[in-house]
Amino acid sequence: MQLKPIIVAVTLGVISNSAYAKNFTIDGEDKGNLDFMFKALTVVDGKSNGFDPNYGTAELLKMKYTSVRWNGVNLSAGFYMDGDLLGNNLDNPSADDKIARGLYTAGDTHANSLMGELNLTGKHGDFGWFVGRTIFKSPLTVSSSSTMPSFHHGYGINYKVNEAIKLSATQITKMAFGARTATEWGLIGEGTGTSGTAINPTSMQAKFIDIEEATLGVGTPETNGITAVNADFNISKASKVSIWNYYADKISNNFYVQGQHKFKIADKRALKVEAQLLNQKEVGTGLAGELDYTLVGAKATYISKGWSAYLAANSSSGDTAMLNAWGGDPAYTSTIFSRNAYRENVTAYKVGGKYKITPKWILSAAYADYGQSDTTVGSLAAASDATEFDISLAWKYSKNLTFKAFHVSRTSEYDTDSNDRTQSHSRIVMVWKY
Repeated sequence: MQLKPIIVAVTLGVISNSAYAKNFTIDGEDKGNLDFMFKALTVVDGKSNGFDPNYGTAELLKMKYTSVRWNGVNLSAGFYMDGDLLGNNLDNPSADDKIARGLYTAGDTHANSLMGELNLTGKHGDFGWFVGRTIFKSPLTVSSSSTMPSFHHGYGINYKVNEAIKLSATQITKMAFGARTATEWGLIGEGTGTSGTAINPTSMQAKFIDIEEATLGVGTPETNGITAVNADFNISKASKVSIWNYYADKISNNFYVQGQHKFKIADKRALKVEAQLLNQKEVGTGLAGELDYTLVGAKATYISKGWSAYLAANSSSGDTAMLNAWGGDPAYTSTIFSRNAYRENVTAYKVGGKYKITPKWILSAAYADYGQSDTTVGSLAAASDATEFDISLAWKYSKNLTFKAFHVSRTSEYDTDSNDRTQSHSRIVMVWKY
């Protein structure tokens, strides 16, 4: 792939996967909405050290239909296909090439497909419900994606008490690993089970499996899945608080709360202050063993016309790292390829900003430092702080077409003299929505 020297940076989930919905009619009658999205990613370059992905191209095709409401009920069906759909990958990569396994869900990089969304949703006044396959959007179940996202199967209800309070309860029984879970496990998590995927997913991506298997692997005794309850409070136009509790039967209880307040400043400027708390403990038979993890965090963002900048910090404590198995990534200090805040006893800092060069061109950059953790991988223990520097340039060509290039320089806390785990990694992303 001779594009490598020409193009500059990219990445995966930094671009939203939400497609643009288009209504269609037949003989003047509303027949629902169609979402169509085509997304392409290519690795421009990376270090030839066997750790940093330096080769690979993949695409995602999404087609989703949402029916009109009938007696308050909708049907949604979303079909996803990922892999090297255009045949751009080399047939025989060199021995120095490490393919970006997190770009696709089939083991041989060819096309793979899944009906990831197939659900009924109901809306009846202030009461709503869903049942079936969906992307369950919550702090501990959704993180950035490359091509095919992760999906969840279950059912839930929600209720709008008033304009200030919204409540929900959801039961998740199965999930399907998306493409980037391979990256979360092997590169971002480095085998620690702390970065959104707790087991090696490469033999079971893009198929629905029980929650206990997705969390702890094949052979885990049966459980009842995850019971998630949520309360959102809009205290004022400037202040919000969100509370979540996830009870994973026989595995763990996870409590998460996040709040924010926005201070208005003259000349359309503002200061947004956020805080978060996450706690995890084992429950029931404790199939995962001891779990004793707490994360606290704070973030301050200065917002001005055309640009913004932020400073964030996280600190983890307790006797273990977090068992982070369902895609979650709420930590303020997470970066594109680093989520070390979920490891045991880490203090992390992050600074970043965004500048709108023109309405269609946006430049972003961030730097994070993660203190040495107490988490080990086999015989490896932390030898130094981990760091990551990201820079990206996005071009919104039109409402439906976006290009993004990015570069990441990253060090690992497990660097050794015999194993270079550093990254100097560039990619390009294109997203077309219809």
